[in-house]
Amino acid sequence: MIMEPLIPIFCIIVLGFAVSRTPVSSRSVWEGLERLNYYLFFPALLISRLSATRFEAPKLLDVGLSLGLALLVFTLLFIGLHRFIAERRESLGSVYQGAIRFNTYIGLACIEALYGDNGLGLAALCLLVYIPIVNVLSVIAITVRGRDGNRITLVTGSVLTNPLVLACLIGTVLGLYEVNVPEIVLELLDVLSQPALPLGLLAVGAGIRFMAFGRQSWQLIVALLGKLLVFPALVAVATQLFTVSSDLAAVLLLLTCLPAPPSAYILARQLGGDVSLMANIITLQTVVAFFTIPVWLNAGNRLLW
Repeated sequence: MIMEPLIPIFCIIVLGFAVSRTPVSSRSVWEGLERLNYYLFFPALLISRLSATRFEAPKLLDVGLSLGLALLVFTLLFIGLHRFIAERRESLGSVYQGAIRFNTYIGLACIEALYGDNGLGLAALCLLVYIPIVNVLSVIAITVRGRDGNRITLVTGSVLTNPLVLACLIGTVLGLYEVNVPEIVLELLDVLSQPALPLGLLAVGAGIRFMAFGRQSWQLIVALLGKLLVFPALVAVATQLFTVSSDLAAVLLLLTCLPAPPSAYILARQLGGDVSLMANIITLQTVVAFFTIPVWLNAGNRLLW
């Protein structure tokens, strides 16, 4: 049963939510832990997995084509319907990035539970392609028609300073050229990578904030349906069009049906997006994804591969 391996993951998220509401916890503590995880533990996990991955050009091409087509179609639909989604640039940017970005903590934890080390290697390949693209698109979406100065600088900075992008690049070079990494370095990376997923899941739960939706209801519905229904459906269709292998298609579908990450809130705050709307999108998607992730995985197993 697909749901069984996912239950501990959802329980850890709920535990993070519960612990964060106790008197011994504070927002500053969780922010510090998440920053440590984002800049140290999680990059160590990606480097460790990618350095041990033997790259196959066809798989990278499959990832690029499938995600590229899905993102292109979704972006064109969003542009065509943007007047019906929101009038304010800030709200549009938050809805768009909320619909295309996914929470890598939840994703890699689910993939490890369901598909093991092979799945993690495939997921790392997907992140190598996906993270730079969605960072670029998210920055453009938030700053379009804005007065935020040099957009090229913002886009370049968001990609080149992203620790996950840098970790993917380092791991890819090590794996692609089959670099003989010293055993002590591999052991260090392994130790550092151990807390990445459980700490990330606890931080996801701690980041859940229930706020009044007010006039945001329509934008929240659009972001929810776009992220948990429309975008995964486009990816599923794309994997069939390009005859992607079943194991890679399963990983791609799982990653793209995940809720938006906390980093989307940070980006919205830094670039002048609608932070209140972004916080509500992340919370609502995280709660609803508990139910939609198993549905997508079951649908994929029965109908697609």
